Amino acid sequence: MTSSPRSRELATKDAAPNMPPFVPSSELERDPHAVFRYWRAKTPVIQREDGACLVLRAADVESLLTDLRTRQIDGALYTRIRGVPAGPLQDLMVESLLMSEGEAHRRRRTPMSRVLAFRAVEAMRETVRSAAESLIDGVEAQGAIAGQVDLMAAFCAPLPPLVMGRLLGAPAGEAQAFAHWVYQVSPAFAPALPGEDMAAMVDGAARLTAYVEQCLTRAMRGHAPGSELLDNMLAAIAMDALTLAEAAAQLVTLIIGASDTTRAAMALQVSILAQAGGTWRRLGEDAGLARAAVTEALRLEPSVGSVPRFSMEEIVLDGGVIPAGRLVSLSTLSAMRDPARFANPDTFVVDRTDHPRWHLVFGGGAHRCIGEALARLELEEGLIALSRRLPDLRLVGPRPRIEGYAGIRRIDGLQVTW
Repeated sequence: MTSSPRSRELATKDAAPNMPPFVPSSELERDPHAVFRYWRAKTPVIQREDGACLVLRAADVESLLTDLRTRQIDGALYTRIRGVPAGPLQDLMVESLLMSEGEAHRRRRTPMSRVLAFRAVEAMRETVRSAAESLIDGVEAQGAIAGQVDLMAAFCAPLPPLVMGRLLGAPAGEAQAFAHWVYQVSPAFAPALPGEDMAAMVDGAARLTAYVEQCLTRAMRGHAPGSELLDNMLAAIAMDALTLAEAAAQLVTLIIGASDTTRAAMALQVSILAQAGGTWRRLGEDAGLARAAVTEALRLEPSVGSVPRFSMEEIVLDGGVIPAGRLVSLSTLSAMRDPARFANPDTFVVDRTDHPRWHLVFGGGAHRCIGEALARLELEEGLIALSRRLPDLRLVGPRPRIEGYAGIRRIDGLQVTW
């Protein structure tokens, strides 16, 4: 594919000399991989009609993740750009570690860091495996009756909230209730879409925040068993390192990030691996292969398409310029298919040897995804359990449609049989 006539017209007619070419967001939504492939060969950066700059090449994305000429976009600016009204959703974004810098970011991240470190999360492997197995019992029962199952609804979506519920010390029955609120609010963390429901996002933020505040309050009063994660948050509140609102906002951010991105990643990975010949059947017997498959599938089709930054000054790249004062979208979706970094970048290669040490999908620097270890563990154990229990799993009908080129991406269901 080449860029459309409209895109080329915008790029040549509207862009000032040395400025990034314009590419309509509608075209990016329609076929992001093809659009990025076309423009990545010509320029390091493009811009949408709203002025946001998308950085396309792997070397530039890696560099700008920690470049002091950029900073994390703050919640107040982001909510203005997204048109988020005053209220619970705006409060969540302003208070969140995801959209804070410096001392505020450190205070908000620290109470969760130890609980979510790789070694601490590894101790949860049996818990995650048990949760996955319990859900597959239901998948098999549905399949026996209907002949096929929407794996997104029956497994990929409920697994992350079930694990998060255990991290919060919440009763298992509450997991699916807060999952609904998570999936209401999560579109707010991606570029605006035509017809999106801002009222539903606000409602989801209000309900999820109220639920987390209730969990904190119950644990504070000794009315619930609590958890290490909640205990750390309560200790931070007691030391005046965090307010109750800040503590709740960090937990809500974690729940959203650990739920929506992981459910999409799980569905995307099943979709890829079910079509990868004998790889699917081998996953259940080879944990090392599962780790490699997760890493490669996250590169080929990530559930998060970009990392947002804000340019503090003009930045000159090789053949392109990012103006000062712009929203900058570091496109991991593009960078992870950059032929300058990866051989055969559009092909799934399970034994690939050219992965960087730190996977780009999780960002970098001080804002590297705090839930990386948990996400990898859930994906590995989920795929191992599915492959072991359902070795003949295959997709039904056409390959699922994947939407989105930045922020949290979406998948429209995953019909399977076996």
